[in-house]
Amino acid sequence: MVDLHGVKVASFLVEGQELICLPQVFDLFLKHLVGGLHTVYTKLKRLDISPVVCTVEQVRILRGLGAIQPGVNRCKLITRKDFETLYNDCTNA
Repeated sequence: MVDLHGVKVASFLVEGQELICLPQVFDLFLKHLVGGLHTVYTKLKRLDISPVVCTVEQVRILRGLGAIQPGVNRCKLITRKDFETLYNDCTNA
């Protein structure tokens, strides 16, 4: 777990990069700013940000932490820098 804008979010260290849970940060920070997760994926594509797909073990950990819903079996991760880019795009759109 890492602190992001004063809130604890789930994270993994992958190949030296801190990656945070995209659905969790969407729920915490972006949901009220954009139409839905599909809008976020459109923005990611436009911003040339490529999320990383979680492994099965990472999904289990995220479910255990409550970062994603119990029935979810897929999830994507992004870097903190990419999240800040996305967040700025959502708040300044």
